[in-house]
Amino acid sequence: MRWRISFALIWLTSASLADPLTFLRSIPLKGLSGLSAIEVEHGGAAAFVLSDRGIGYRFTIIRNGNTGQLMNIQTVKLPYPERDTEGLAKSQNGTFFSYEGPGRISRDNGTAISSHPDFIRYKKNKSLEALAAARDGTLYTLPEKPARRGAPFPIYRYKNKTWDIAALLPKRGLFQPTGADIGPKGWLYILERAFTPLGFSSRIRRFDPNSPKPHAETLITTKFGKHDNLEGISVWESNSGATCLTLVSDDNFRISQTSELVEYALTESLAGEAACD
Repeated sequence: MRWRISFALIWLTSASLADPLTFLRSIPLKGLSGLSAIEVEHGGAAAFVLSDRGIGYRFTIIRNGNTGQLMNIQTVKLPYPERDTEGLAKSQNGTFFSYEGPGRISRDNGTAISSHPDFIRYKKNKSLEALAAARDGTLYTLPEKPARRGAPFPIYRYKNKTWDIAALLPKRGLFQPTGADIGPKGWLYILERAFTPLGFSSRIRRFDPNSPKPHAETLITTKFGKHDNLEGISVWESNSGATCLTLVSDDNFRISQTSELVEYALTESLAGEAACD
């Protein structure tokens, strides 16, 4: 009995110390460049990625251990293609895009969403970098850089045709938001990026946007150079019940950088037969 208690204590301690996210795989995206956002579809079997030059790509994903490959890549011409498309979100109300210069949001049919007065204050290349949609159609967006140096990042919420600020995300270190998505349980996930001569580092934070006092939980901060320039994030639930995070990198059309899909899973969701495959 004593050894069982000891084993249980060790297991509980190990579980509590486990990293919130578990790295799964990296998949090269050969021939695709300038990618800024992603939406995983069909329970992880396919994805739609968005280029910051207003072009979309749809493909199926074949996963194989810690890597994989893309199949059936199709170029998707957007009805109203524009440059500086940075954010992508799908909801029951349709597909939406966010733009950097000037900061604005529109539907896939070209219809513009009314803007929050703050949007005109952001610099052309530091505006609405991230966009997410809840199941009820509520939109969330935030700028890549605050209007005032050192200020927190405002999380703008568009619900019932009205804008408000759902939360203020504290600025920590060199990181700036690049992507956002709503997970299966309604949490808002924020992908952030920092750059130094050592390479890129990525951080993912999440919080409950419906909480009266949202608290951002840091899930991961990668070492510089572990991944390339991760810009887009899609959080989805696999058929086996795992919570999966698929990230896409932007190579900025440079041969010195790489386009890739990177996948993690919430460690706590990988119980039993649950997997992101």
